[in-house]
Amino acid sequence: MLHPSNALLTALLFVTTRMTNVESVKKKPLPYVKNYNLCDRSVRGIPSRHTKGTIRASTNPITTAPNEDKSDVYTPPISSGNKVNYPTLENNTYEEALKIIGDKLETLKGENRDNVEHINTFSGFLKNYFDEMKRHKTCPPQIFLENFLQYIESFKKYRYYTFPNVHRYDEALHEWSLQFWSQLIDKENSKFRGTEHIDKMKKWVEQGHNIIIFSNHHIEADANIIKYFFDIHNGSNISRKIIFIGGHKIRADPLSRPFSVSANLLCIYSKKYIENPPHLREEKILFNHKSLNALKNLLTEGRNIIWLAPSGGRDRKDPHGNIKISPFDPKIIQTFYIFAKRAKIKTHFLGLALNTYNICPPPNTVDVDEIEKQRSCAYSPVGVNLGEDIFDVYPTMDEKELTERLYTYVSRLYGEIC
Repeated sequence: MLHPSNALLTALLFVTTRMTNVESVKKKPLPYVKNYNLCDRSVRGIPSRHTKGTIRASTNPITTAPNEDKSDVYTPPISSGNKVNYPTLENNTYEEALKIIGDKLETLKGENRDNVEHINTFSGFLKNYFDEMKRHKTCPPQIFLENFLQYIESFKKYRYYTFPNVHRYDEALHEWSLQFWSQLIDKENSKFRGTEHIDKMKKWVEQGHNIIIFSNHHIEADANIIKYFFDIHNGSNISRKIIFIGGHKIRADPLSRPFSVSANLLCIYSKKYIENPPHLREEKILFNHKSLNALKNLLTEGRNIIWLAPSGGRDRKDPHGNIKISPFDPKIIQTFYIFAKRAKIKTHFLGLALNTYNICPPPNTVDVDEIEKQRSCAYSPVGVNLGEDIFDVYPTMDEKELTERLYTYVSRLYGEIC
């Protein structure tokens, strides 16, 4: 249940105007500075808040630039590899699994009086998921049981977790998050396009380049669907490396946290959340300053892949039931363009289209203040279409056309999978 909240990235411009003078940058030519910086990057240990200052090294680190404060980057403890001992179903039925999960949720309510409403919401989602698994039998009852028991364990582990500016995915939850959502995908009728570009992405990263993926956004689980897309098309390293821009709700919503922590996140408060409540305004502005510094450091470092939805939120159905891609915010795109040029590292702007709506439909209304009180899901085909570098698609494009061209290109990709 991972999604950027509405208009979250307007905060980028809100804070950036207080940090940088962009006029001199705008006068630079459109092609990016081709300083590839091919020096190999060593694996750096990152202090973990959960391990009393011990150093955990990763083969796929998200790090800050040299001489920068690393206190706002979290690396979870490395899993010991011991498998959780789940109960074995005696009758191997979905009903038996549902009963065990339901009992666990009732126990969880007693342990989390402040989260009873959220747990009740999740119980409704569980019933939807159960109905879909029983109808389509995409996973055995035992796997259905284990997926939800793992969710409950992760809920308990992260219920009081405070996200730092840059969160590194919990390695123990990566495969689980893919399996959980992939059971809802009608794989035979899904459309996965643009897989030939994955090898290009791998080469770019090896060469020290950055990749920024501009995408539309349908559902809370989009990050997990994107990770799954790369994972099944020989891009497991990309699946683990990609950093998702995430807003307030994916951190505040207790139901989303188990999925949020399974992805790499760069966390930002939207302008609306900065202003409310007023007494936390300065603290949130400072948090966003650090997030923007982290973004600049990541781009300066190179070899990073960042995903964002420049519309600032999820696409919704119109009165006729059609889903059109929401307009892209030119301020958001311009901010990333400027940051990429200032980094002086070759950066590729890729388009990506998602058609995932039916897996976990969003509410028809948009309310950025409330955590959604209903969750539903359905077994359905999905569509993912990975595009090319926008500067290769439109080689003579003027800088002022960037937002329009990106929107047109992503819309075209979207039309191919609808």
